[in-house]
This record gives sequence, structure tokens and C-alpha cells, in this order.
Amino acid sequence: MKRILFYVILTFLNNFLKGSRFFYIKNFFLRAIGIEIGKGTKIVGPIYINYVSKMRIGNECWIGRNFTVDGNGNVTIGDRCDLAPNITINTGGHHIGDGHRRAGLGLRCNTEIESGTWIGTNVTIVNGADIGESVVVAAGSVVVNNIKKNTLVAGVPAKIKKELS
Repeated sequence: MKRILFYVILTFLNNFLKGSRFFYIKNFFLRAIGIEIGKGTKIVGPIYINYVSKMRIGNECWIGRNFTVDGNGNVTIGDRCDLAPNITINTGGHHIGDGHRRAGLGLRCNTEIESGTWIGTNVTIVNGADIGESVVVAAGSVVVNNIKKNTLVAGVPAKIKKELS
């Protein structure tokens, strides 16, 4: 029953409260279905997450439209993070299997995005990569490894382009 309620509320929010308004109401409903959201955080929506995922979003964050958590792992987003539209965090995967079936045993990955980070549009984060404090991830990047704090990364795969102060 909880799972059904989760998806009913998410569907309602994604269809009727999406966009740059109704932030307080959206946060109320998202908290009611178990998503931890800090004060002053604004979620544009629509957002797509799985029932089994645990998500914590810190204070004063901006989450753009089409934010997606694909897989069954957990996601933690620190304070004052800005995530542009079309961010995908993949929290599942597979070990490489034998020749009979290459997608082997399933993996569950967790991702943490530390405080002060800015992630550009159309970024994908995979393999449980963690993103350090005050990082900038350029638009269109694919993050496959951990990113250390105070760096600007870009590319596929994302690589350090500049150290930030």
C-alpha cells in the first residue's frame, strides 16, 4: 500500500504541480512519501525516482526539471546545490557476466553530491560516483568516478579541467 501511495503522489506532483511554482506544497508531499528535503529547497519537477531509493536533499538546493534516480541505490545531496534540468543518477548496474549473459550479478550503488556543487544540464552520474564539495560539473558530462572538491569537470567521461579556489 505504501508503494502505491508513493507512486500516486509522485504522479500527481509530476502532472499537476510541475514547474517553477508550488515549491512548499511539493516539498510537503515529497516529505510525506519519505524523501528528506531541507529548508528552502526548490524542486521544479517532474522528478522520477524509485520507491526503494532513499533520498536526502539538503537546505537551499535547486533541483531542475526531469531529475531522475534510476536504480535502487540511495542518493544524498548536500546543502546549496544547484542541479540543472535533465540530471540522471544511475544507482544500479551489473557486474560483467560470462559469455552466456554479459549483464551479470546486479549492483546497488549510492551517490553523494556534497554541498555547494553546481551540476549543468544533461549530466549523467553512474557507478556510485561521489561528487565533492563545491564542484562544477559542465553540461553534458558523464561522471563515472569520484570527483574531488573544488574542481570543474567536463566531458565523457568527466575529467578535471580546472582547480577552483
